[in-house]
Amino acid sequence: MTQRVYLAAARLSDGPPRPGDLPAERVFIHASHPPEVWVETESHAVPEPGRAVAFALARPMGLGVERITGTVERKLAKRAGRGAGNG
Repeated sequence: MTQRVYLAAARLSDGPPRPGDLPAERVFIHASHPPEVWVETESHAVPEPGRAVAFALARPMGLGVERITGTVERKLAKRAGRGAGNG
């Protein structure tokens, strides 16, 4: 099941994944006020809110960003969408 993890004090950085990084399948930046950064992952090892976390993109994409770090603000289980075969 996909988890959406909202991050406080998020940082996007280049560089190779490090041991212990969780896979990030999707990364979102919402340039609102206040700004929000969240990551979607299939990992079940996401720490509880208030704890530090590090993600690495599941696949290299050449964007100049490979890692996302921050503090877990909140997390939620993402429900299946209404894609083909779901409704």
